[in-house]
Amino acid sequence: MDFYEALLVALGAPEGHGRNINALIDSMVYGGICAMDPPYTLRITGTAKLPNDIKNEIDATVASIREAQGADGGVEFQIEPWKPYLRSI
Repeated sequence: MDFYEALLVALGAPEGHGRNINALIDSMVYGGICAMDPPYTLRITGTAKLPNDIKNEIDATVASIREAQGADGGVEFQIEPWKPYLRSI
């Protein structure tokens, strides 16, 4: 849930936005829901020490967004290992 919360805050999601992959596809691929619409790049940092279940959820989310948007999609991802001075999403 922390991953979804951080991501939705970064996107400027409205209250009540779904916390699942399908809801993210709706807002990140099709737009018009959050304050930020594509194109944009999401930088996810601090992943090196995350539990495997969270890493798996991030991987599933990124794969689903990439599949839904196709080759011409406007959402890019940069997933970086943990750095103590970069704690943003």
